[in-house]
Amino acid sequence: MQQKFYELILNNLKTNGFPEKKVSLPLEKLYEAADKKNVNLNKVLEKIEKEGIKIEKTLDKILFSMQLNDMQKNAMDMLGKMDPTELENIKEKVASMDPTERDALLQKAKEMGMF
Repeated sequence: MQQKFYELILNNLKTNGFPEKKVSLPLEKLYEAADKKNVNLNKVLEKIEKEGIKIEKTLDKILFSMQLNDMQKNAMDMLGKMDPTELENIKEKVASMDPTERDALLQKAKEMGMF
């Protein structure tokens, strides 16, 4: 039963644009649905977090987003520390790319959660 509830939440997230978008689900409704199915929501959320999904609880909702892995964090740190001239050179390279290559690069960046 717990596995089905886990899959239900993941399907709901995907339906709402996850992982490209952060998705929030109503906290109270999730607890009520889990209770009706005799499922421990906190255990399901722990399993989801082990899959690399970041979970933030607020008073009325649970926010799901992709966690950045070490490689992504390092890349973001490097970009933040780059000289403005280096960043400009990268922008120029991207601007001069074939549109298909640029779209593929942007898609990869989105998949990595960079924006």
